Amino acid sequence: MRNILLIAKREFIERVRSRVFRITTVLVPLGVVAVMLAGHVISKKTGGLNHIAIASDNASLATITKAQLEASEHPPKTIQIVSPATPAARAQLTQQLDAGKLDGFLWIAEQPGQPQPQATYYTRNSSDFFSQALLRSSLSIASLRQELISRGISPSEAKTLVKPVTITTLQIKAGKAVKTNAERNFSGMYALVFVLYGVVIFYGTDAARSVTEEKSSRIFEILLSVTPADNLLMGKLLGVGAAAMLQVAIWVGLTLVGSSTALAAQIGLHGLSSLGITIPELIFFVIFFILGFFFYSSLSSALGATANSAQEVQQFAFFIISPLVVSVLMMAYVMTNPNSITSIILSLIPPFTPIIMYLRICAQTPPWWQIGLSIALLLGAIWGMIWIAARIYRIGILMYGKRPTLPEILRWLRYS
Repeated sequence: MRNILLIAKREFIERVRSRVFRITTVLVPLGVVAVMLAGHVISKKTGGLNHIAIASDNASLATITKAQLEASEHPPKTIQIVSPATPAARAQLTQQLDAGKLDGFLWIAEQPGQPQPQATYYTRNSSDFFSQALLRSSLSIASLRQELISRGISPSEAKTLVKPVTITTLQIKAGKAVKTNAERNFSGMYALVFVLYGVVIFYGTDAARSVTEEKSSRIFEILLSVTPADNLLMGKLLGVGAAAMLQVAIWVGLTLVGSSTALAAQIGLHGLSSLGITIPELIFFVIFFILGFFFYSSLSSALGATANSAQEVQQFAFFIISPLVVSVLMMAYVMTNPNSITSIILSLIPPFTPIIMYLRICAQTPPWWQIGLSIALLLGAIWGMIWIAARIYRIGILMYGKRPTLPEILRWLRYS
């Protein structure tokens, strides 16, 4: 145990003192803050449409549509009403659009005997589907309001009748209704899964690269003279894992401090709860982060012991990260269907468990027996992976020259 701890200490100090560790520890939080501030500023300064025109023979419908647009979350800066909508008016609006004086104009033509008007939107930007959706929604509500007014309902009553209904979402947890926010919950889950995915990949493959570098420099030949190969593997995994946990702990601490500042309050953040992150989610994050790290790091170390260069490690990287990539691609499905058969099965398969089960816990807490079973299966897979990795590791680190074949690696597993 003393040798394992000495090796772990060496690996930990080597990584913590590295320039990459210091840079990523500082730059990742700064990058996240910069992206959030940039998104906040952009959302405030850009509202899609700035200058538009509404042309219709029905001045009342055009006026109601304008009122709907002005009441939206991102209203245009100026809205010009053109009535009546004549061919000359269309030509003039087209010239203004071509000259850049307008972002677009909405041409509304009522059809006899039809309750809905025919609308055409002229624009220079065909990919601005957010603005087109806003115009479609505003015109639909305006058309409905006018139809209600034509049937004898007062304008104020018609406006009240078409007012959107506000829905408050309550999630049942432990028999109690808790107020929740789907958008913020998704943001919190996405942030934690991104950290889990990124750190496991970075430090997992880093373990493989470290094995290959020490193998090529013949440092292992000195280390093996004082300690068995199994101890080297466990010490390396513990040291790299401790460095990863330290970095994540620093990021979590900075998030806790930063989310309580006045700057965070300006963009709507008031602690971790405003991000949709709860204490139980953080606890499960730590559990699955540690388990996922040891699973993928032991696999990486075993593959690194069979490689002779960093280029060969990159070729193996696909086999290491492919389950993580599949898990991330399944995020949307798992969050919307946390108790489906597919989600349950994937959450119990060890390579997918760290991310899939964590997503299920964040979306809707599954039965405790499923959580316990997934952790037990993952622990068993980690034990088996370390057992396999140790046997590949103790022979592979002394193998130089050509890359071993699969039959040779299988023979290594049978050696006592």
